[in-house]
Amino acid sequence: MPDEAPTHLNLPLAERYQRFRESVFLGLEEITLPGFAQPLNELDLQSLWFSGAFGSEFLSADGKPVKVVDFGIWNSSSGPDFTGCTVEVGGKRLSGDIELDPDARDWERHAHGANADYARVVLHLFLEAPEERFYTRTCEHKEIVQVRLSSAALSDQARPNRGLAAARLGRCHAPLGEMEPARVQSMLESAAQYRLERKSLRLHRCVAAHGREQAVYQALAQTLGYRNNQQPFNILAQRLPVKRLMKLPLAEREAMLFGVSGFLESVRYEETLPETRVYLRGLWEAWWKQRNAAQRWLQPQQTLKWKPAAIRPGNHPQRRLGALTAMLKQWGRISAPLMDAGRWSQEGWREALLSLTHDYWSTHYTLLAESAAKPLALVGETRVQEMLANVAYPLLMPERSRLWAEYLELPALLDNQKVRRAVLRLFGDSERAGEFQKKLHHHQGLLQVYEDFCLEDDSACADCPFPERLKEWS
Repeated sequence: MPDEAPTHLNLPLAERYQRFRESVFLGLEEITLPGFAQPLNELDLQSLWFSGAFGSEFLSADGKPVKVVDFGIWNSSSGPDFTGCTVEVGGKRLSGDIELDPDARDWERHAHGANADYARVVLHLFLEAPEERFYTRTCEHKEIVQVRLSSAALSDQARPNRGLAAARLGRCHAPLGEMEPARVQSMLESAAQYRLERKSLRLHRCVAAHGREQAVYQALAQTLGYRNNQQPFNILAQRLPVKRLMKLPLAEREAMLFGVSGFLESVRYEETLPETRVYLRGLWEAWWKQRNAAQRWLQPQQTLKWKPAAIRPGNHPQRRLGALTAMLKQWGRISAPLMDAGRWSQEGWREALLSLTHDYWSTHYTLLAESAAKPLALVGETRVQEMLANVAYPLLMPERSRLWAEYLELPALLDNQKVRRAVLRLFGDSERAGEFQKKLHHHQGLLQVYEDFCLEDDSACADCPFPERLKEWS
């Protein structure tokens, strides 16, 4: 049975920031969590469900308690979306498949009710439904349990990117400029702990849904995607679970990753250089045997939407996928410190990541690039820091609370556009701006404040309650 997700991490600074955050918005009806700017596409919806983002306990359309005990396997061939699942309905355990649709009527629109491949479906999930009651039945006229998912159940992290606030000085810079440095530090540290707690709860929901090893694998894969390609990496890791990959020989494992990613299908062999052709030939020798079984994932509506534009060559998703294969080759060394908090060593884990190599990807940026003049790091210092901030410490903190002190010492190696805008709005060009950008937790606290207040304000800063309430932070 999957591990249980912790409901609370008992982090006092996080609680303090949460109370402050709620007090700022108290009574302001126009300040609400944002909804989805556009409808979720089916692929993103499936990925969110499979990650446990909607939870695991629901009420059916007819009022019965429903609990998902086993989320099953993301199906790569024809038939229901997820197979080999186990659910409990009204205390009765059912084994079978799960179908997830954006709209309840998609069941009949896609003729699933007449298709014998869907006869084992025990749960039909959907986001939208008509006003009149809609029933889901198999080809044997057996009624299927229905659950309507709510986007309100999703965490902030699962919501679409909310964009950026205007790049200019905000009204909060004045009260922040008058606050003692210790008070500013206290606020940012509390906001950083609150942010860490949100990440931890999200990660542990995935642990509860699929087990610790798979959750670690998915989270690390996401960090390799940087901002633009996190979701494709997440879906790829969901489709190819780590336990399945680790049963394969190294060559087949790598071929599956590059095949399901779509990179083997999108590169024209005759356009590549000789050393790349040798590499591709080896991948294809293993991939062609598995290709038919993954045919569904190669269809246009199911292919991964990679975004290689506007990123540095070293961050190209093909090269990042090469880094993932290198991580899996050393999986025992990479995963062990995260599977047991008692084995955690930041220095040892950092060294394990920095020392990763690959025969091809240590000297290539993409499948079409020439060989680099000298070897390139597959995972650099800034990427390791991202993994520490987004995977290691959120996962381990509930088990070793003293790691908070270790977390506070992590340096800030890399900023981003949101951090720069947060600094500009909160501090402008004052000397204080540099004071609170030296550590990773400074950046995390700045991002949390920016997202909670700057991105929630639609009055161009004029009516934002944050500046006036800052005096309450003692």
